[in-house]
Amino acid sequence: MADATMKSADTGATKRAVIIGLGAIVIVISLLFYTSAKVWLCANAWFHSAFIDLPALALAVIAWRELDHSREANEHRARMAERLGEANELREQRNEFERQNVILREQLADSTRQIAENTKPVLTKAQRNAEVLRKYKRKMASVTQEGERGSAPMALEIVEVDEDNIVTLFSATGQQGTRAFYNRVDCGDLTIDEMPHGGCAVRINIIKYQSQPVDLLQARKWEDRHGAAAAAPSIDKGGMAWSSSYSKVGSPETRTLNVFQSKDGSNKFQLESDMGWAMVGDNVEISKHYMAMHIDFLAENFIRSSAGTGATQGGHRLYIC
Repeated sequence: MADATMKSADTGATKRAVIIGLGAIVIVISLLFYTSAKVWLCANAWFHSAFIDLPALALAVIAWRELDHSREANEHRARMAERLGEANELREQRNEFERQNVILREQLADSTRQIAENTKPVLTKAQRNAEVLRKYKRKMASVTQEGERGSAPMALEIVEVDEDNIVTLFSATGQQGTRAFYNRVDCGDLTIDEMPHGGCAVRINIIKYQSQPVDLLQARKWEDRHGAAAAAPSIDKGGMAWSSSYSKVGSPETRTLNVFQSKDGSNKFQLESDMGWAMVGDNVEISKHYMAMHIDFLAENFIRSSAGTGATQGGHRLYIC
């Protein structure tokens, strides 16, 4: 570009010099025609020839120079066309590189997804069961326990499935004909059949519970569990009608069950446990709950170490053995 600019500048200077030179010749000739030299000039024929030929010669020189400039311009145009061709080739290469880059990015994304799938941890049985049970949260489940073939399934509410894959099953008071309770099960210790049963949305078979059920007294819904103890009925207790204690071999853990009759001698009894719950009912209802708890303790490998009966009033005997 610098060489082309210099040549263009030289060409402009040459053209100006020629024009100035011709102008000077014309001025000199004009002055000669208005001086004493015009007689001599008119008397010499060669001057007339020069006067006619010199402009033609000058025009020939200018034309030759212009032809030379045209040749240089054509060379510049040829080089420019060559550069344009190279630029087009470079643009095509850039477009091809961009297309290949898009393909490589797609391949990288596919590889990343494949790696993520291959390295995804395998869910455990507990995690799989927990995911299923979360779909049925706050719905009823038909629950059976392994090893208790022939027993009627219980309808329990799935109230919680925590981050440790522990499911909490709840029974409201009177729902199973007894007091309210809840129990927890590791989701790895159960099986699920997503087939409705009666009014229950899913079936659950318990292999084993984490512990014994937690008594919630008279709670009629899960949200009432914290106030169940405070809302538990109570009587004006009289004498003790029955007392028993339980112990476990090789363990300091103990259990107690106490039954008190109403002080006025009516058919009202209160059953209490050292686990912090109590219930009120007549002699038949209290006897049923006592025997149910007695069986639960025996199932936990407790042994009744002592038992005693007290006096009852009004002929309201307890059916406890």
